[in-house]
Amino acid sequence: MGAVYWIGFDLGGTKMIASLLDENFAILSRVKKRTEPQEGNGAVLKRIAAAIEEVILTSGVPRSGIRGIGLAAPGILDREAGIVISTPNLGFENIPLQSYIEEETGIPVCLDNDVNAGTFGEFIKGAGRGFRNLMGIFLGTGIGGGLIINGQMYRGANGNAGEVGHMILQTDGPLCGCGQQGCLESLASRLSLAKDAVSLAASGKAPVLLSLAGTDISGYKSGVFAKALRKRDPVTRDLIKRGALYLGIGLANCVNLLNPEAIILGGGLVEKLGEPFIKQTVKSLRAHSLPGLIEDVRVMAAELGDDAALVGSAALAALEFKDR
Repeated sequence: MGAVYWIGFDLGGTKMIASLLDENFAILSRVKKRTEPQEGNGAVLKRIAAAIEEVILTSGVPRSGIRGIGLAAPGILDREAGIVISTPNLGFENIPLQSYIEEETGIPVCLDNDVNAGTFGEFIKGAGRGFRNLMGIFLGTGIGGGLIINGQMYRGANGNAGEVGHMILQTDGPLCGCGQQGCLESLASRLSLAKDAVSLAASGKAPVLLSLAGTDISGYKSGVFAKALRKRDPVTRDLIKRGALYLGIGLANCVNLLNPEAIILGGGLVEKLGEPFIKQTVKSLRAHSLPGLIEDVRVMAAELGDDAALVGSAALAALEFKDR
């Protein structure tokens, strides 16, 4: 039997990355493309298939050696049917993603949630190595979570466990994109910080933020908040402090419920704000957790960046297809 290869694919609202990995899940080549969801679902699907074909071609490995594709997608999925039920940032609704890519490439596909894939990648090759019970929490536009319980990916009854971003912390809090009020995501995600930043900038109360990003919410990327903090902007400091407070409260609820060994924090917001943000979050986490459960919990930054979902999706595909 020849060498075995896997494809890991990370589908996001703004970019997609296809990668080819060896049997030890080392990334050998990758192709990045813009997602361009405004062009419609059909165009996005064709772009996914094209990226996979391109990464196979540029890698130079024999197609016969590729055992499967791990495809990480955001949103609510039906893993058994291979369907993306809904993905707000992509506009996908009931898209049979798995069967489409299988037909286009002739390679079996394992569909999974992007945060599950990122968590699993950190578990096998990143910050989560050596732990058997951990949580991965990724902060970006929203907040997603993945769970490893007793060394295995935990998906819940229908495959969608880990939606920590929609844990309700304030019943009369800000409106969340899911339609509820006071979700963790509406209080601590980058988008929630951006909404408040725009309001403050437009009212003249945040001149530093106004100078950096104006009043267009799309301009408030994670790096803008990091820049404002380096300028010692008190408004940004208070926004970030509030985000860390609520993130810590949300994590405390998870610790009290699941009793993990470790929590891995990742995503663009964590990458840009770094260790000071993690320390603020841990302070809140420890203040709101049950004493008997929090003492031994390790909280650390993710190590793999964009590679986490690529490694994790490929590794999950390997588990799915190990008997084929």
